[in-house]
Amino acid sequence: METGHPSGVSSPHVTSALLDPAGAATSVGTRIAIDGLSRVFGDGTGLQPTSIVLEPGEFVSVLGPSGCGKSTLLRCIAGLETPQAGSLRFDDRVIFDAAAGVDVPARKRQLGMVFQDLALWPHLSAFENVAFPLRVAREQGVAEKVDRALALVGLTSFGEKMPHQLSGGQQQRVAVARALVARPDVLLMDEPFSALDAALKVQLREELSDLVRALGVTTIFVTHDQEEAMSISDRIVVLESGSVRQAASPQEVYETPADLFVANFIGTFNALPLGPVSTTGRVGVRPERVREGSEPGRIHIEATVLSSTYRGGSHHVRAAVAGVDTPWSFPSFQPHSTGEKVTLSVHADDLISLP
Repeated sequence: METGHPSGVSSPHVTSALLDPAGAATSVGTRIAIDGLSRVFGDGTGLQPTSIVLEPGEFVSVLGPSGCGKSTLLRCIAGLETPQAGSLRFDDRVIFDAAAGVDVPARKRQLGMVFQDLALWPHLSAFENVAFPLRVAREQGVAEKVDRALALVGLTSFGEKMPHQLSGGQQQRVAVARALVARPDVLLMDEPFSALDAALKVQLREELSDLVRALGVTTIFVTHDQEEAMSISDRIVVLESGSVRQAASPQEVYETPADLFVANFIGTFNALPLGPVSTTGRVGVRPERVREGSEPGRIHIEATVLSSTYRGGSHHVRAAVAGVDTPWSFPSFQPHSTGEKVTLSVHADDLISLP
């Protein structure tokens, strides 16, 4: 056991010996095909007709503001909500088809699920919590499978602990082990780290990313945390009002957002004032591309400092720009006073033009 570990356990180290007795990955990944899936509630919220394909072993984060439909999408895939239209396939297996009347029960979809409240049984030990889905399915070799799952998440010596004897991070690992113990085709996670402190959240999401990729499990991860989605995803699906606004790699979503909503939701978008460069108000630049001072060959912007906050190594500055409704943000290596006039510059190659 490592000392000083934030969660009080050793960091999981995925080796081939832990994956299965033959040393192979537990899954080659499942292709998920979502076609026109929708579930709209009486108040108009929910999921509008949505189509997207996840490739085998892909780690996809679903990101969006509260009420955008991301949890509804996850629950439809899990079989906890019944869509009103569309179809869902895992590889060649039809999981749901509204037109054909097919709706495979949740327990037969071969899913692993981790939700925000974890739902650990308080009267069962960590071992028995992980063993629960195996016992329900009456599988053989329960002890060996549970031991392997606990080892995968770094809890080899914690099997006899009750949930109340575990830290938040340890409870989270038990929930992940329970989701993976039956070797699911698909792993679904709904904001599993939202209740954890910042340092532990970063550590666990990195461990999770390494683990599911080593196991080859196709994973759908719902979050409202932009940094979390950017750091661990192969692709990000951005939802707004129940509709997909963009589905692309983290770099593409950030550097070439599909529209103004995505540009403002993922990171910060500094819109240029109307003028020779921008005639629509839909041209802007990311904060890290902004420089202080005037430089030849660059576009110059005059601004007035609204606030300057130290964030470790640099200051986060917000400044008002004439002709722009939303303040600009940019990093600075020096503090600024409120009301101070500053000249900012950006290069034309760094500009983002939105449709």
